[in-house]
Amino acid sequence: MSGPLRAHPEGAVVAVRAQPGASRAAIVGVVGDELKVRVSSPPVDGLANAELLVVLADALDVKPRQLELLSGESARSKQVLVRLPLATARARLHAVIGGVDTRRR
Repeated sequence: MSGPLRAHPEGAVVAVRAQPGASRAAIVGVVGDELKVRVSSPPVDGLANAELLVVLADALDVKPRQLELLSGESARSKQVLVRLPLATARARLHAVIGGVDTRRR
């Protein structure tokens, strides 16, 4: 995959690398082929996943219910379905992070 987004029949899928327990929630940028997202919630009882979806929803200017965690519920690497056309999701994500690619994990 090149970049964190790929097409899906219901919209686009974002490959995410979550960093729970951060001092504040933020999208850091693209690391390899994943979007790195820091969340302040701990990885307990789905709290970090819920916050991750809210952070992504804010960045993509959609409602959290338009996002769905497809895989990685208990892992740092996750696949999130965004119910937006791929081009729209790519443009909105680019507006938030620009061309940032830190190339580190």
